[in-house]
Amino acid sequence: MGEANVSGAPPAVASVRVLAVSRVVPEPAGRTAGEGPVKLSFFDTPWVVLPPIQRVFLYELPGADEFPAVVRRLKESLAATLALYLPLAGKLAYVPETGDVVVDCADPGVAFVEAEAAEGSDMDVRRLAGNEAHDIPAFLALVPELDAKVLPAPVLLVQTTRLGGGLALGLSVLHAVADGQAVWRFMGAWAAASREGSPVTKSLGPPHYSRDAINVPGGDEFAREMLKKVAPNLPVANAMGYDFSQRFRLARRTFYLAADDIRSLKRHIDALALAENAAGDNEAPISCKPVSTFVALSALGWTAFVRSKGLASGDDTYLMFLADLRARLDPPVGDGYLGNCIKGCLASADAGDLLGERGLLHASRAIQAAVAEMEAAPLAGTERWIERVMTLPFARLANVAASPRFRVYEAADLGFGQPARVELVSMNHDGEMVLVGGRRDGEVQLSVSLDPARMDAFKAHILAID
Repeated sequence: MGEANVSGAPPAVASVRVLAVSRVVPEPAGRTAGEGPVKLSFFDTPWVVLPPIQRVFLYELPGADEFPAVVRRLKESLAATLALYLPLAGKLAYVPETGDVVVDCADPGVAFVEAEAAEGSDMDVRRLAGNEAHDIPAFLALVPELDAKVLPAPVLLVQTTRLGGGLALGLSVLHAVADGQAVWRFMGAWAAASREGSPVTKSLGPPHYSRDAINVPGGDEFAREMLKKVAPNLPVANAMGYDFSQRFRLARRTFYLAADDIRSLKRHIDALALAENAAGDNEAPISCKPVSTFVALSALGWTAFVRSKGLASGDDTYLMFLADLRARLDPPVGDGYLGNCIKGCLASADAGDLLGERGLLHASRAIQAAVAEMEAAPLAGTERWIERVMTLPFARLANVAASPRFRVYEAADLGFGQPARVELVSMNHDGEMVLVGGRRDGEVQLSVSLDPARMDAFKAHILAID
């Protein structure tokens, strides 16, 4: 045993020691016979150039001797789950004859890294799960390194690490193959297989992943055109030369907003809208549609970002978020679709409007307007939204990932209790926020990636909610 440098292993760090790397194949094997390549849709192709999605799940275990049994359980249940979620066991590959990028499922399997905290390290579950600030080097050591700069590249890698007081489960998955909804359904299916013996339950049906479900006229042509724009030198998948190295210099923190805090925030925003209409400040009364949890918390995060950045009146500022289009296509795609079916939405405002006492209201209305625009024409501008975002001033752009609807702690109960903490490790942008369901009923977890010098100001605004 000792530190190893193998495909699928984490980067060499002093705090983690690799014990073994094995390959988990879908079982029963007969389920995968005859599977052809899965061609990416135009919803998938914008994500080809991005680094993988990396998530870490921290679990407390009563004894270190449970680790080998847990690893066996995870491997067996993963094999059963991959038989249904086959593209996650494949490789992302470029087909020069057609100019397509596909998921090659001919020889499916997932590298599974087993590791342990190095002797003398402070890699303890309770410490990592309890700190508001992220231990970024530790979190990075707990997820497998997936190099997708040149195709073909594996779609999914898994790492489990024995820590003081428990273990970490780390996933790296290529966004070009699955969006957040798809990854969380996979995680729920894997957890069900580990906990109950089957990845299919009454509440979680089998997935489907044929891109024929994305029935959009001209979709294949859109996909090829988009690939030419975002990755003109395939099979070098990061051909646009994006530099994501700066993400490791950003600070990360996590806040837990209780159900009562969220209700109070929503009441405050709704009251501001009623007061504005009652005062007659607008030429025509504006609809006082109650704000959703997503809108309220996104508005809170956006205004906190604007304040922390020191923006002023006259500075244009933007908030990007993703909308799930599964139920909005004709015909609908269905919740079990394993792929990307999302569209970027963009809210904009003058920073001065977000700084005053009505800042939360202005932010909420801008977000609601972006949602309404998407609902009125779900596919409008879908093939151009990535290009549009790349033209914006990144220093004034915040973005919100995931959704409070994702009950991540429940979905990740693998049979030895819910995780003590779930985090997105791959936060790429200064001003990126992640909203997911929290550990308690009605709670929402808000994690943020930000310039370290701006973090205290951001925190002060978040914690000042009524």
